[in-house]
Amino acid sequence: MQKACRQHAGWKLASNGENVSKFAARGGSKGASNNRKRFQAPLADPYANPDTSIQSYVSSALQIVCRTLLDDAAKTDEEHEEVLAAGKSDLVSSVPSAARSDVANSLAYVRDRVGVPRDMPLAAARQFRAHLNWAISSLK
Repeated sequence: MQKACRQHAGWKLASNGENVSKFAARGGSKGASNNRKRFQAPLADPYANPDTSIQSYVSSALQIVCRTLLDDAAKTDEEHEEVLAAGKSDLVSSVPSAARSDVANSLAYVRDRVGVPRDMPLAAARQFRAHLNWAISSLK
């Protein structure tokens, strides 16, 4: 079941990766600026702009998250842990140390705004958030 949920989340991310990375980049230090309108809901910011200086790094990080979600070789949780360990080194090498904090904040930004059932089913969203948390902790 966990594997199917991981793969569902991975396919949802892969199917809209460019837009998700642009959305996530709002979490960077130069993102989320919105001079047009304020909203009552603390996480609502439909007019916010992305931090374009880190968008390519956010995209790389999300691609690695997607790859770990879609991994088909791991049959057990222990094998998936090995996939995550390999992904961690890829993640750290793909994001320069100066951008890691902003990329981690961007991943947290999208993690906090994943909608159920709008974006994906609950179990898939849990896997997606867990893998985003893994990526965030790997970058810190």
